[in-house]
Amino acid sequence: MTTTFSFFGVTTTSSAIRRIFPRWMAELGIDSELVGLDFAVDAPAAEYRKAVERIKADPQSVGGLITTHKLNVLSAARDLFDELDDAAELLKETSCIHKDGARLLGAALDDRTSLLGLDALVGEGYWDGTRELVVLGAGGASIALTLGLHRAARSGRPVPSRVIVTARSEARLDEMRSLHAEIGFAIPTEYLVAGTSTEADRVVASAGSGSVIVNATGMGKDRPGSPVSEVAPFPRDAVVWDMNYRGELRFLADARSQRRDDLRVVDGWDYFVYSWTMVVGVVYGIDIPAAGPLFDRLSELARAA
Repeated sequence: MTTTFSFFGVTTTSSAIRRIFPRWMAELGIDSELVGLDFAVDAPAAEYRKAVERIKADPQSVGGLITTHKLNVLSAARDLFDELDDAAELLKETSCIHKDGARLLGAALDDRTSLLGLDALVGEGYWDGTRELVVLGAGGASIALTLGLHRAARSGRPVPSRVIVTARSEARLDEMRSLHAEIGFAIPTEYLVAGTSTEADRVVASAGSGSVIVNATGMGKDRPGSPVSEVAPFPRDAVVWDMNYRGELRFLADARSQRRDDLRVVDGWDYFVYSWTMVVGVVYGIDIPAAGPLFDRLSELARAA
């Protein structure tokens, strides 16, 4: 029996996973097909709920992955889930829907996958007690990344000396402050309103040498533009990371167009692969370690596609 895996997104037909997923299933020996579910940003709650109801009722549906709509899906369909993992309860979102028999389960995995993406980006030993992390945007991606860093810090791993988070409004920053207070966030953090690209440029310019600057706003993917100007004054020896890998990618293109030898500019491809392989592992009950022959093979197939 062919099972189905649902992909909640905005424009799922343009995602590389359309080409990658069949190759992964063939490699894993699984008879399953991808079903794209497109929703407008902030679609009516009834649309999200109907999709979750279909997944729960359909024995051929094994679950799926949620991108832009993580908060809205859980808000609209919370009572349909029989169990949520700790991160989903804390973040009030779900990025992964999976099943245990007739039970529908929800998980928020972005704290783990975003940390894997950051680790792959900077490499072991990068956080030397002086380098900072600037996160542009205070939405779900940013909160998940800081949660992953918090857990890393609590486990004794090296982390940034300071985290600087920007948002276009104080209200978004208040949400992050509240969550950080709830968990006792383990890294010194500054929360700054940057309502314009000029203000965001000032924040970026104030970061120390070797800082990692992250576009976690969704601008350049789901929305046009960039959180900073095209001539953003990135600090010396900075790592510039756009968490997106497809779309307009203005932030990425502008950083590359500066042609500075001291900048390392990276897109979100590795983060994309970590996110998808982790969800595939959870949904199909397969162990896919983030470092190992199976992950390397799946990553190779993804790039080939």
